Amino acid sequence: MAALIAFLLCGVSHAQQDSVPRMPDGKPDLSGIWRSASNRYLTDLSAGGAQLSMQPWARALYDERSAAHGKGRPSERCLPRGVPGMMLARDEPWKVVQTPGVIVILFHDSLHYRQIFTDGRPFPDDAAPTWIGYSVGRWDRDDLVVETIGLTEETWLDEVGHPHSDALRVTERFRRRTVRMMDVDVTIDDPKAYARPWTVTVRFELVPSADLGEQRCAVLPR
Repeated sequence: MAALIAFLLCGVSHAQQDSVPRMPDGKPDLSGIWRSASNRYLTDLSAGGAQLSMQPWARALYDERSAAHGKGRPSERCLPRGVPGMMLARDEPWKVVQTPGVIVILFHDSLHYRQIFTDGRPFPDDAAPTWIGYSVGRWDRDDLVVETIGLTEETWLDEVGHPHSDALRVTERFRRRTVRMMDVDVTIDDPKAYARPWTVTVRFELVPSADLGEQRCAVLPR
């Protein structure tokens, strides 16, 4: 009997440890400092086995960048990686600040930030292209679904150089599975550059008891 009670108490302890924290409105609380579990998708967003069918111009640009081993990518010039790239570097964590109308993501890398508006607003009709894009989010039960448009074509999808056009739409589905683990499904939809959308699932780890430090980028002399 004592062994059974100990086993049950252990199960309760694990359940409490792995339960997902929630906001006062009942939505999952994504707050905290997170980092990618690996650099797999930062290096190559098609690493999950996606068979990409590129438009001719996109294939030519990708081949050029790949042959140069990614030389000249934005991060080399202290420019933002864009979405989703800025989320994917394992050694560059980011912090979620969650409020009812907007979720802000603060980045360790060069003090960049994202705003994800969750107040029901539509995309603006005249959004100028930027390095971060314009993001709106909505809740689908316990998943936060974020759509981003308006990314400048100067951003790369990954370090090997997959390009995109002004038609790019990135959809991220954030799913906090446990206290310490979150999965994000990333869907790339760009009909001007790729024949069909593709999705990868990226795992993120909570970095507990940590502060988001300041990191300044410096362009190295050539």
